Amino acid sequence: MKAILHLSSSCNLRCRYCYAAKHGHASTMTLETALAAVDLVSHEGRGSFCVSFFGGEPLLHFPLIQEIVAAAELTGARRGQRVAFRMSTNGLLLTPGILRFCDEHQIFFAISCDGNRSAHDAQRVFPDGRGSFDALADLLPVILEHCPQTVFSSVITPASLPHLAASMDWMWDQGIRFVAHQLDFADTTWGPEHLELLGAQYRLLCDWYLRHTREGEYFYLNLIDDKLKTHVQGDFAAAPPCDFGLSKVSVAPDGTLYPCVRFVSDDPRTADFVIGHVSTGFNAARQNLSRKNLAPKATCADCVYVGRCIHYCGCNNFTSTGEIDRVHPLVCEHERLLIPLADALGDQLWKERNPAFLAKHYRIDLRRFPLLGEYDLE
Repeated sequence: MKAILHLSSSCNLRCRYCYAAKHGHASTMTLETALAAVDLVSHEGRGSFCVSFFGGEPLLHFPLIQEIVAAAELTGARRGQRVAFRMSTNGLLLTPGILRFCDEHQIFFAISCDGNRSAHDAQRVFPDGRGSFDALADLLPVILEHCPQTVFSSVITPASLPHLAASMDWMWDQGIRFVAHQLDFADTTWGPEHLELLGAQYRLLCDWYLRHTREGEYFYLNLIDDKLKTHVQGDFAAAPPCDFGLSKVSVAPDGTLYPCVRFVSDDPRTADFVIGHVSTGFNAARQNLSRKNLAPKATCADCVYVGRCIHYCGCNNFTSTGEIDRVHPLVCEHERLLIPLADALGDQLWKERNPAFLAKHYRIDLRRFPLLGEYDLE
């Protein structure tokens, strides 16, 4: 069981696609609320539990993080549970001291980085409108020295799309080996011309993937590797990547519980997705919403990719259509474009019995891919 602690909505950036709260920046999670969340997921988690730090920018509250980590470790030791830690951050506030602390307590990062200068500065900006690329690029060597398995999270929008393949080359040159892309389906500027460009960029990414895999390199590119997982395993049936509030829960600064991160926002519609509070536990909406999210979608019934596409993502559906069980047409177009490309790539590497490919998807090597079992990296 994972608790995603939204320590506050405060952030040192103003990313143009951000769905998080734009108001209420004075609201910060108290230690009491955080510890109640830890206790809740510890009881739910049985043999283990996970605490993930989220925002806004969680490193604005590093002293609070230190207190929560110490308390969570104590709770785990007292109850004989394994404790894992995660953090989603823009990375700009990381210091050698913070990195040492994260090393000592095995806190894995997901750092926001949209790619090269053109892609990153198109959308990840400071409050005054300046791009944040240089600030992050300067920190990358020390970040990767301390944690070479850091995951870098990239959002694809019409603005960053033309630089997608070039951005992968840039990230590789910096030493980045784990990249998680997410298309912003809620962006209203997507058009037919972007889908054509998206196909061209994805084909370049597949070429990139094939080249580096044949060279014996070990890396993880979720955009392709998550599709290869379903190609190898058949579909998501054995282990759905999102149960919408059952194996993970987002905790707002005031302790309100939601099924996922995108519901901690200013959107008044999210009031319909409250699944409890840390002081009182879960309510009946938790199971009801999870069942609704995982139920077959009528519009997907005849699709050959129904068990392999991201139609299951209630967060994504909500931000793009307003309903957790209604899939945006762009999602369908995207998946019909990407899955055949990934399948052809996987077939080729299987025929070659490529060792790096097999280590990811058949002879799974967790020493090289410690987060391989996780579909979400919050």
